[in-house]
Amino acid sequence: MVLWDIGVHFVDNEHIRELNKTYRNKDKATDILSFPFHQVTNPEIDLPKTNLEDDMNLGDMYLSIPYILQDCKQANESISNRLPILLTHGICHLMGYDHEDDSDFKIMSEREDEILGQFYMFKDKKKKIKTQ
Repeated sequence: MVLWDIGVHFVDNEHIRELNKTYRNKDKATDILSFPFHQVTNPEIDLPKTNLEDDMNLGDMYLSIPYILQDCKQANESISNRLPILLTHGICHLMGYDHEDDSDFKIMSEREDEILGQFYMFKDKKKKIKTQ
């Protein structure tokens, strides 16, 4: 099994706004930004190819906790429900998925649903084991 690293950074709105402005030319805060370290041409087929252990890093994700908390408050949602969705979305971007057009959006959404389904199934099994 090949293991990959992912950097997860929790930042404030100002920090993520600066990143968004610098790298996406959008002068506003957002919930999450992902910066892949490798170019993946077809994420449905494989992860990046590398022979060096030091290159086994998919990239970095930056999450603005104040932004996410505000979104959760407005949607009447808990951060514990929102974070798995955001992290899955960010990981999909690091793996090469995108949502620039409708077909890419559909493919990425299906992959996110698959990953989240596995996560929730694992979480439910873990909860059942704890209660036994």
